[in-house]
Amino acid sequence: MDFIAFIIACVLFSISPGSGAAVSINNVITNGMKGASYGVLGLQSALAMHLTFIYLGIGVLVSQSPMLYNSIKYLGIIYLLYLGIDKIRTSLKNQNFFVLIGDKKNKRVLMKEGFTVNLTNPKSIIFLTAFLPQFVNENADAGVQYLLLGCTVVLVDTFVMFFYCFGANSFKSFFSKEKAMRNVNFIFGLIFISIAISLAL
Repeated sequence: MDFIAFIIACVLFSISPGSGAAVSINNVITNGMKGASYGVLGLQSALAMHLTFIYLGIGVLVSQSPMLYNSIKYLGIIYLLYLGIDKIRTSLKNQNFFVLIGDKKNKRVLMKEGFTVNLTNPKSIIFLTAFLPQFVNENADAGVQYLLLGCTVVLVDTFVMFFYCFGANSFKSFFSKEKAMRNVNFIFGLIFISIAISLAL
């Protein structure tokens, strides 16, 4: 197993912008680094579940069952649309938005959002189902290898998500302005809706 090549592939997989990155950046801006950390924890919990599914063979089942794949896919699309519409609605309804940013979310809600966004992304399952076995040596214990590979995927993705978070946090002073915050929430609402549409196509 070429572990260096595996880590590089994991970085490329994680760093490509998607719903996880959008959620992480949005959480930093609206809930701070601590809040974003709970969102990342939710994302990684779902990723760990994906990896467990793949080890148990469920990933192959999803990839071979259009009905199951589409069910997961459209649940994810509906959830992203909900997040997007909620962001836009919140942006439009509050005059003094920064004070009401309101809706600052507690850690349980942030974890649930991150978990749901990642769990309902079937493309992640399909990619990992095709990707991980390439680095598994058939002559060694598959369980140990999947555990090592899975932990590496989660650690790399956690690092990348925090990279996005710290990047967004460095611009947070700009977003302390009321109008900027309203605009950011409106923009992120459009981003979530755009990601949902792209998944549907």
